Amino acid sequence: MATSLDITVYRPASHSALAEQDLIAAHAVIAEIDRMMSLYRPDSELVLLNAKAGQGPVSVSAPMFEVLQAANSFARRSGGAFDVTVTPLVELWGFYRNDRVVVPPQDAIEEARRRVGMDRLTIDAAARAVALARETAIDLGAIAKGYAVDRAIAELKARDVPAALVDLGGNIGVLGARPDGNPWKIGLQDPRKNGLIGSVSFNAGAVATSGDYDRYFEHDGQRYSHIIDPRTGWPVSGVAATTVIAPTAMAADALSTAGFVLGPEAGLALIASIPGAAGLVVGTDGRVAVQGTGGVTFELR
Repeated sequence: MATSLDITVYRPASHSALAEQDLIAAHAVIAEIDRMMSLYRPDSELVLLNAKAGQGPVSVSAPMFEVLQAANSFARRSGGAFDVTVTPLVELWGFYRNDRVVVPPQDAIEEARRRVGMDRLTIDAAARAVALARETAIDLGAIAKGYAVDRAIAELKARDVPAALVDLGGNIGVLGARPDGNPWKIGLQDPRKNGLIGSVSFNAGAVATSGDYDRYFEHDGQRYSHIIDPRTGWPVSGVAATTVIAPTAMAADALSTAGFVLGPEAGLALIASIPGAAGLVVGTDGRVAVQGTGGVTFELR
């Protein structure tokens, strides 16, 4: 999925060989999801599905179907702010190639927007099949990493691992309680400076952050990030980072993107509507807005 992976397993020192097997098993689960849902593998299930856009229903694997159903649900809950069919717009802006140095003309943006929308993705639950409209394509970058983390955590739980942490490109899921008895604590990156703006502590679940500081370009003094509002066709402005803590990594992953697109007020309202979720939004002006919940503690510097 074109990102880093770190897996930490906690077992007694006498079980080091078993812990190594745990790591191998969790890695294998994530590697399998990568083979299904990566846009960077020419033979992945996702790439092959996109190649069949406009050709009618296509049977998909159970994991792919589960993720697409979840994506459809988050799209509805967010009023279209979360949309996995945003691919034509991301391509237009050059973020797949990282070679865009100018802003595309508005007429090109409008043309690409006509090929974007969850109404262009038909899901048939009975047949476990999906159909994409012609010239539409899916990008699961805002949800598949979280799903992969959840699957890895489930594998470790099935192996009776007492505690673990899986970090896939900043999508972090935890299992069990920290061996030292303290809550899990994750640093929050400052979106404009080296270092942290604080941390978040929680006892269970997952955390994900979406920000404008990893993939972006600047033009005429304006920063344009890879997170595009599918409703306008333009990169989101006014938000530097959104962090979400949720019961599952897939929910945290999707909500961090949706919250980023929606902005502080509407984004935190969406996060608050999800049981057990909490969030933090950092504006480009440096202001921080927080939506808390039981068991989650934000510590800001």
